[in-house]
Amino acid sequence: MSRKVSKKKKKQKALLNMILFMAFIFIFLFFSIVLLFTNKNRGSYVVNDYREEYLESATPLAVSTGRKYGLFPSVVLAQSALESSWGTSELSREYNNYFGIKANKNELEQNMMTSEFVNGVEVRVKQPFREYHSMKESFKHYGQLISEADRYEKVRNASNYTEAAYAIKECGYATDPRYAEKIISIIESHDLYELD
Repeated sequence: MSRKVSKKKKKQKALLNMILFMAFIFIFLFFSIVLLFTNKNRGSYVVNDYREEYLESATPLAVSTGRKYGLFPSVVLAQSALESSWGTSELSREYNNYFGIKANKNELEQNMMTSEFVNGVEVRVKQPFREYHSMKESFKHYGQLISEADRYEKVRNASNYTEAAYAIKECGYATDPRYAEKIISIIESHDLYELD
């Protein structure tokens, strides 16, 4: 009788071990899948985070620049985001140039590679970019440039952010044929028109 009980207990113990092992595997797989999706979603949050961080840090400057120089703050902010790759470009991080403004003679400059469009074809060229002491100085110079240079009169006369974005492109600020659309896309995807 004790042998039968012993065999029965061994079978029960083996079955219990099997159930525990299967439960462990199930729990492990469940948490692995949850972790995988959490990290996948976290990656998208990271992408959005640096953009949101840039908008938070640059919005006050864009608004004050827009008001001081009679420009649309939404365009100022979106253009700075586009030109600086949301504050991540070397030009913005190292040299505080948030608008891709080229250097004139006797100005602090950094020669860097950039993309230009020549006859509709994108080419890489080295250009002298202006260096600024701060982000604030970069925004101030941009405001002065757009509000004072004759070539940007259409930007100043625009009645809304869409007209201003197309005017910036038309006035020769950038060679990218889709420059205005990119600015408008940033404005509309982040509701920046609310700043105007």
